[in-house]
Amino acid sequence: MKRLIFLFIVVLLTACAKDFLELAALGENAGIIGTWVEDGQRGDTLLLQRTGELDTEKYGFTINDDGTFIERKNAGWCATPPITYDNFEGTWEAVSDSLMDITVAYWGGMMTYQIRIISLDEEELAIKYLYTENRMDSR
Repeated sequence: MKRLIFLFIVVLLTACAKDFLELAALGENAGIIGTWVEDGQRGDTLLLQRTGELDTEKYGFTINDDGTFIERKNAGWCATPPITYDNFEGTWEAVSDSLMDITVAYWGGMMTYQIRIISLDEEELAIKYLYTENRMDSR
């Protein structure tokens, strides 16, 4: 019985270790966990506000502490108004305290990009997107 309990604890700690390491890699930016909705732009920096839920008519995303990522974005290939938004599921991984790898679905398949955290406080997040060639796969 003791071995079974010990094994259970080891499995639980192992499962949680990856999540803990991801958050630890973000350092002081671990507060990025939550839901963020677009609030404007300053040059090539996107400004987002912390919210309780995604807005049905704006770009935004949710970063969960379990490594999952939900991005609310354009639901189709046409970006002319009116834009239709949908939620797309993906994952995130901390590369450093200010850089995250994102892999997420979009209307045409899957894509991978990076988010650079420029600034973060309890209510506002400023980021830059870093895209590289050949990081999109069509369905």
